[in-house]
Amino acid sequence: MLRAFVPRPPTLRGCAAFVAISLAAAPAQAHGFGERFVLPLPLWLWLVGAGLTIVLTFVAMTVLVRERRIDGHYPRLDLDEATPSPLTAAVGTALFVLVVVAGFVGAQDPYANILTTFVWVIWWVGFAFACALVGNLWALVNPFSTTFRWAERAWIAFTNSPLSLARPYPARLGAWPAAALFLVFAWAELIWSGNDVPRNLAAALTVYALITWAGMFVWGRETWLTNGEAFTIAFGILARFAPLAVEQMDGAPRLVLRPYGAGLLADDRLRVPMAAFVLLMLSTVTFDGFIETPTFQQITNALYGSRTIANMLFQLSDAGINDFAFVKTVTLLAFPLLFVAAYWLTSALMAFLPRRYAAARLVPIGTVACAFVLTLVPIAVAYHLSHYFSLLATSGQFIIPLLSDPFGWGWNLLGTRGYDVDIGIVSPYVLWYGATTVIVIGHVIAVYLAHVVAMRVFGSSRAATISQIPMVVLMVIYTMSSLWILAQPVVG
Repeated sequence: MLRAFVPRPPTLRGCAAFVAISLAAAPAQAHGFGERFVLPLPLWLWLVGAGLTIVLTFVAMTVLVRERRIDGHYPRLDLDEATPSPLTAAVGTALFVLVVVAGFVGAQDPYANILTTFVWVIWWVGFAFACALVGNLWALVNPFSTTFRWAERAWIAFTNSPLSLARPYPARLGAWPAAALFLVFAWAELIWSGNDVPRNLAAALTVYALITWAGMFVWGRETWLTNGEAFTIAFGILARFAPLAVEQMDGAPRLVLRPYGAGLLADDRLRVPMAAFVLLMLSTVTFDGFIETPTFQQITNALYGSRTIANMLFQLSDAGINDFAFVKTVTLLAFPLLFVAAYWLTSALMAFLPRRYAAARLVPIGTVACAFVLTLVPIAVAYHLSHYFSLLATSGQFIIPLLSDPFGWGWNLLGTRGYDVDIGIVSPYVLWYGATTVIVIGHVIAVYLAHVVAMRVFGSSRAATISQIPMVVLMVIYTMSSLWILAQPVVG
């Protein structure tokens, strides 16, 4: 969610193609480099090597890991308060107002207006990186939460009554509203043809802000942030992987420095909607890479080659519906269903095998699925980093001249308006080796976390080891699939 490829204009397409760390194997053309890039080794060797790394990690875990949780004795620093500082909150709100106003009144060229680059590259890609590698910075700058909190304080000061209706939140809804909004966001980023038009994007941000404030007004700010604000949940999930976190200890907030991934082993039990949200994040970023592969192009060619399907698509086109966007939308909806089905089958096997072959206690499939889903987050982090790093490194440079002229009116406030973007800032070899390394490391961390959770859920080392065989198979398949997607030439 963030790449500026198909839905954005030709120049952004070129930058997004560069995003594809993925480089073509053999004679295929590299992703937007304008020249052929041949992998140092055949692709199948990369895939087999990565898969064997996951398997060997699993074998090592069965021998070395016996504990049910990571040691919680991390360095801690006392904090005076756990709430965002007024400065960070004000900066986040000011930036939000700036980019939205720029979208409405500034130049409508996506290169001349700060909104497009800020939203798709700096905010979505950059903040995801920051939250996963540092900590939950979104909690410090969230403009939707900040503005509502300010409104609450002003309302209470004048009326001495709460602003929110504080209605009871339906427990059955859980995080489903956030999942639905995140799916709409993914569609807007990857399929919506108007997502690079500043005025359209500003309108979409305004609508989302109104939905968020309405949810806070009805159910309360914290309740909606926990269940309905898609980015609070998305960035919060990624931040569980990060080394910095704020924890309540003895009634006081403490800044915790912990190993990467340790926050994913929290004892709090996730519910099904939150598990679905994690799978949705994984599936949408994979969909982003898949729709640019020759395989997807072949699938769409086959669809248009079928007389029945082609006639239906042409009828949609005659009705004013973009037929190719319709094909992409159906594919986007299919990806989360495919991921959920694969994960649910894996969870069913994880629940069945320990009971059958290790005489372990019966654990419901739903309990297994919710217990292990956070162990997939390192995979989401790894794929996000490998998939989008070059977009941040290249297209992210556009923010330098845009800071001097955010509205596209010819200003040069900071003297950077003439900055030339260097799209060759990172070597394609570095990108490929980096992407491969990050993906493998992410899966190795996921294998370790999954084994620790298995010890917690099933109790014995034998039952935990047996339960992890289906998960390792799933991770090997996903590792190979991720590398295969990254190695495909960008088409479309």
